[in-house]
Amino acid sequence: MSTFTIPLKRVITLTGGTTEIVDGITKVTGGNIGLNDYAIFDPSYRDTLNGKIVDHYWNREIGTETIDMFQWAMRRRMNEIMPAYNQLYRSTQIEFDPLSTIDMHTVSTQDTTQLTSGEGTNATTTNTTSGSRSVQSDTPQTILSGDEDYATAVADANSASQGSANVTEASSGTVDANANSSTDITGYQGLASDLLMRYRESIINVDRMVIRELEDLFMLIWDNGDEYTNRGMY
Repeated sequence: MSTFTIPLKRVITLTGGTTEIVDGITKVTGGNIGLNDYAIFDPSYRDTLNGKIVDHYWNREIGTETIDMFQWAMRRRMNEIMPAYNQLYRSTQIEFDPLSTIDMHTVSTQDTTQLTSGEGTNATTTNTTSGSRSVQSDTPQTILSGDEDYATAVADANSASQGSANVTEASSGTVDANANSSTDITGYQGLASDLLMRYRESIINVDRMVIRELEDLFMLIWDNGDEYTNRGMY
């Protein structure tokens, strides 16, 4: 029985909503308690979050005088807090290995092109001069005079030759070289127990955080069952 306002379950009924338990969580169909339009990271998760909010405050009395004021306050609060909490929800969906602190992938690519060229010239010049004399004398005992008049026969043979050669050589070449390498380094540094403790400290319950943000939208005084009248005996 309500004492100050009306409980949340009555708000759902009076706004035309119905409830049922699905997978252990209350599912609200229809009605309006201000949880229909706020931005959420995954629209399919809206029913789950709304169900947890309803379950938590099911018997709590709303903290406003009228249902309209409660709907407005709930809608305003969800629009204010969900942009930040949506980021927290997305961060909890990131899967990672808590024992992995090093994950490095290095790729090295090297392409080398070498162009070589060369040109050489070889010049050769040859001059050759030769001469010979054949002397025949019937009187070999006689020394020929300076004029060589006593020779029976004299044959002179002289020759000269000259030659030159130029040789030019040119060469060129291209060398392509490719080198690719990759290195992977994975693992962790430090103590595994310390990493696990830090991982456990990072675990958060975002649903619970959202629910706590709505605490002041409900009466913060618990009813003990006493009657409240103007008579002095109570």
